[in-house]
Amino acid sequence: MRARHRLATLTLLLSLLGAQVQAQSALVSPERPLGAGPSAHLSASATAQVQQDWLVIRLTVQKEGASAPLVQTQLKNVLSAALSQAQVSERMQNESPSQALQISTGQLQVSPRYNNEGKSSGWAGVAEMMVQGRDLERITALAGRLSGLTVSQMEWKISPELLAQTEAKVQGQAVAQWRAKADALTQQLGFKRYSIGEVTLGSPGSGQNFGPRVMAMMDASADARSAPIPVQAGLAQVTVVVSGHVLLQ
Repeated sequence: MRARHRLATLTLLLSLLGAQVQAQSALVSPERPLGAGPSAHLSASATAQVQQDWLVIRLTVQKEGASAPLVQTQLKNVLSAALSQAQVSERMQNESPSQALQISTGQLQVSPRYNNEGKSSGWAGVAEMMVQGRDLERITALAGRLSGLTVSQMEWKISPELLAQTEAKVQGQAVAQWRAKADALTQQLGFKRYSIGEVTLGSPGSGQNFGPRVMAMMDASADARSAPIPVQAGLAQVTVVVSGHVLLQ
């Protein structure tokens, strides 16, 4: 009985030892994944220049006073009057939603002022309003006649619709260039064909201006403020980058 028990114990130990050796061998020398072979990473890009068609004008009002509530009230009064004036002007237009101007408010901030000795000398505040859209003549005319506000920034952009259309066109060109690179590389290295691995698309810098993005406007006389603001759209570039792996076969 003892001999049989020892033999069974020895057999079990050898079996466990063999399984452990096989597991360690598998960790040290894993099998090569099926279908693995030479691969290459390729990138291609295409760019188009378009005329910017979306204008954003930022208007501001600044006030100073002895107390924060006073300054805040002054800012709110100017902003409320300007919004009413802009909304009345827009209601007179009979147009489709895509041609309507977008009118919105920005920051309204009141903060203390200090003199050279570090003591409080009153309060100062600023409020913002934005007018944007495609109709350049109406935007500049409205921004020029809003009472109590002065233009602080003006920025050209590409409208979302034009950007989407341009990216779709440029994407096809970038993909065609990427495929041409893959075909040429496969032939030059002596392979018969390739399969496509992971591919990514990106649009770095789409809508980039050629020239200054922001123009500061100086306040002048009442007649000058009521006149339309002179503007000129610039060019912007839309770029699409295709990047991915090809598996050579």
